[in-house]
Amino acid sequence: DQRVTLEQLRNDQREQLLVAKVLDAEVNWKVNVTPKDVDDFYAKNPDRFKEPENVHAAHILIRLPPQADVAAKAKAKAEAQALLKQIRARADFAKLAREKSQDPESAPNGGDLGFFAKGQMVPQFEEAAFKLKPGEVSPVVETQYGFHIIKVLDHRQPRTVPLEEARPQLMQILREQQANDKTIAYIDQLKAKSRIEILI
Repeated sequence: DQRVTLEQLRNDQREQLLVAKVLDAEVNWKVNVTPKDVDDFYAKNPDRFKEPENVHAAHILIRLPPQADVAAKAKAKAEAQALLKQIRARADFAKLAREKSQDPESAPNGGDLGFFAKGQMVPQFEEAAFKLKPGEVSPVVETQYGFHIIKVLDHRQPRTVPLEEARPQLMQILREQQANDKTIAYIDQLKAKSRIEILI
């Protein structure tokens, strides 16, 4: 598909493996991020660890085509209302979402949309979701995409992510940053010792 011969592919892979080995030998072993580095970064960048109010929600969507007529709209709304009735009668929300939701992204995960903050969803959806408490289910909500039934799984107030929660991700970010800086320095060092010709 990429119009590459087997020999070219072998050469490219060999080159990439050689580069990786050189970087391991000359750069990666020098990367050393300490717990103090993480503590210092966290202390110096407090704004990076602030999270706005957000909710963790799932939904069931009955789609409405953009040019839907009155009859199609009524049919889609009735379908959503029937599903809501089942949920109010204690049907399993996630199971219904997997079976009936017309959102191909979230349906396989039981309608789960993960956490989102204000400004990330369409206004009608967002307004309904942020009014709900964990475990509550909305009435049918109409948006440009169709009719939704929303269930809020968790609701977080604005917060600062604690250091211990942020530590694993921070350690990884600082390692990557240090490796990148050391790689650039190593390449600059090689360039200074070499005669480079650029052929265009």
